[in-house]
Amino acid sequence: MYNLTFHLFVFLFISFLMFPFFLLTMVFIVYERIQAYLEELRGREQQFKNIDYLISIFEDEKSDSSLLEEALNAFNEHFMHFGNTSKDSKEYQSCIDFITAFSKCVNMDIDSVVRYREIFVDANPNYKKEIETVIGSALKNREERKGKK
Repeated sequence: MYNLTFHLFVFLFISFLMFPFFLLTMVFIVYERIQAYLEELRGREQQFKNIDYLISIFEDEKSDSSLLEEALNAFNEHFMHFGNTSKDSKEYQSCIDFITAFSKCVNMDIDSVVRYREIFVDANPNYKKEIETVIGSALKNREERKGKK
């Protein structure tokens, strides 16, 4: 029929014509993966803006120290200052629940809990007594649980 050179030329010509299609396909695939990764990061950021999620991290005994530190940093960034919220408000109760869960967490050492107690009190001097009471009772319960095991 035709010689081998003709078939090779046709193959290379068609490959050359298909190259932009393959290139655009690869760009689209990479773009979609980057978008999925960024959406996952945005979802994770939204989770860390939810105080109930932060409390659940500290209540989970399987949480690793990097996740605990990340949750604590998120609390410091978004919820550290109670402001002038009343003691009956949901925001105040959620912050106190977080401090309780943080203090009871078995993966946090007692020294860091005491260190953060001072940070919490410095950020919220109006609620000094409440914060110290919550952390003190949580540490006491934590020690009692350790003694029973």
